Amino acid sequence: MFLPNLLASIGLCLLPLSAPPGMDPKALADEYVKAVRELNEGHVRKPAAANEGELAARMPKQALEAFEALFTIKAADVRDHIARCGEAALDLDRVDDFERARDGVGKQVAEKLGIVISRPRFLMRGLDGVQPAGLKAVADALDEVLDAYDRTFAFKEWSKVPGKKLRIRVHLVPEIERPPHFAPELPWHSEIDFPVLDPAAFQSPSSNGKMFLFGLCHELGHAIAMWGNAGDQEDHHAWADFTGYVVLDQLGTRKNEPALHDLRDGQWYSLEKTRKRLGDGGAKAGRESYDDVLELLVELHDLVGPRAIGEAINALDAEDKRLRINHVRYYSLEAFGKVLQATSAGKKKARELRKLFG
Repeated sequence: MFLPNLLASIGLCLLPLSAPPGMDPKALADEYVKAVRELNEGHVRKPAAANEGELAARMPKQALEAFEALFTIKAADVRDHIARCGEAALDLDRVDDFERARDGVGKQVAEKLGIVISRPRFLMRGLDGVQPAGLKAVADALDEVLDAYDRTFAFKEWSKVPGKKLRIRVHLVPEIERPPHFAPELPWHSEIDFPVLDPAAFQSPSSNGKMFLFGLCHELGHAIAMWGNAGDQEDHHAWADFTGYVVLDQLGTRKNEPALHDLRDGQWYSLEKTRKRLGDGGAKAGRESYDDVLELLVELHDLVGPRAIGEAINALDAEDKRLRINHVRYYSLEAFGKVLQATSAGKKKARELRKLFG
């Protein structure tokens, strides 16, 4: 009887290294990841949730049970599958699930997953050593920037998919080799990639002149509107600079806000400085070059104001007739000009607007 008892004991010792019958960790993680994907894909095809919280609440019970079951398994590769669920959770702003996954994967994998902050308008993820204090500093600045956009342009829809939050990927780098950039290729939401130099604080400009605050303002301009098409950028990137200057000027009126204390980009960039540069260079409003479009936008700002510009973009959104590439909205300056003339401010300046848009 000794040998069978010994084998049974060995079997009991080995049991935790493999999943119980019906508890395959890959299959359980697949169930959760699939549910996130299907909810997002369904919302892209026909937006039905007012916001991402409402969409996340529709997570199937079976998927949630599969996720919880992963934490009862002692299989060698279970942490990898828990991490997969953590990544997927961020695509639905299920931060509690992300944190649960992060706590269950061990320090090394948790560091790769990073940290997150979820706020009403965005989900921000910190990677590569960004610390909670540093991520909060960037998030606080972004809230100020978005508030300034509300006070100036009052854009209604920031995400390429209605109801979805913006995503901001903040990652620590030893030096800035690539500036912040708008990354529209993700399937369900747009993301701004944002490198930082300090893991625990947010200052701008950097010692070598990198304008991080203006970078946030500029990339949000890209997020709200792309112009032309994938092969022909009709705005020559002037739009994002223009919105950035307008918002930076607005932020300059709130210098006492703690989130803006160490952010001084307005000393170098402003709409007034841009007006002077364009005037000194003899720029003429048009569509042929960067300066032509920037001059057009500055003249529109002075003629009808940023709120009318935002109203025109919102009206184009409501019509939903513009080009979409990977769900990202692409506008044309011609259509924009026509809609701008139909705004209340535009009607008062119809003759000047017709002249500007040719």
